[in-house]
Amino acid sequence: MGTIDGAALVEASGATFHVDVAGKGTPVLLVPGAGGDARQYGELAQVLAQNHTVISYDRRNNGRSSQQPDWSETSVDQHAGDVIALLEMLGTPPCVVFGNSTGALIALAAALKAPGRFTGVVLHEPALLGVLTHPDDAMASVQPVIAAGVEAGGLAGGAEAFVQFAAGDAAALLPPEFLEDLRKNARVLLEAEFGAFAAWRPEPESLAKMSTPLTILSAEQTAPFFVEAAQWIASHAGVSRRTVPGGHMGFLSHPGEIAKEIDAGS
Repeated sequence: MGTIDGAALVEASGATFHVDVAGKGTPVLLVPGAGGDARQYGELAQVLAQNHTVISYDRRNNGRSSQQPDWSETSVDQHAGDVIALLEMLGTPPCVVFGNSTGALIALAAALKAPGRFTGVVLHEPALLGVLTHPDDAMASVQPVIAAGVEAGGLAGGAEAFVQFAAGDAAALLPPEFLEDLRKNARVLLEAEFGAFAAWRPEPESLAKMSTPLTILSAEQTAPFFVEAAQWIASHAGVSRRTVPGGHMGFLSHPGEIAKEIDAGS
């Protein structure tokens, strides 16, 4: 590992990232989903840090990472490249990577790009909408929530409404500072990331050839389309999908249970 212990700004892949490192032991990287902010993983990181060196970061143009005002286009592959570049800059040995929702897509894409960087991949509720039989059903459940939020509070209201909806019963556990920066960076989520992430899908042949151990987790309280997406990955990768407590952002309400799955995948 590098010399970071605590929080630091790290330059990699043409951007500057806020990175948090805590604990000691085998390394685990946490890739955030909507909002792109490591603070959503605060409780999970604390539990994992008892046995691991935990690396969490704010994604490009999100949270406390540097902002590029003219940034309007991105892709899952760009964010996967950021993950690999960050690990190289930090000098991190091969690690377990965990991602929730769109963070799971980034984690998976990074492992497919650079399998030697990872000893395990744990995907929780992957938002892989591009493989759904009826993708419009998924969007139909989300779009009215965002639209109502935008009507009440502009892009900031739409972004917060979306994440509150995604968190479900665990929404009250979202850190206030995370929500504050989410509102400030609403354009990134709704205009740069939302459509690009929804369109991404891995090649089934690449999943079938994966050599890195892969764990696929679905939440007990989730929408059918998230189960379908998780099962699609599991089937093509030749692994079993497991069910864990909580909802789509169950790491907020059940950090101990999610940490155990990450331990098992390390």
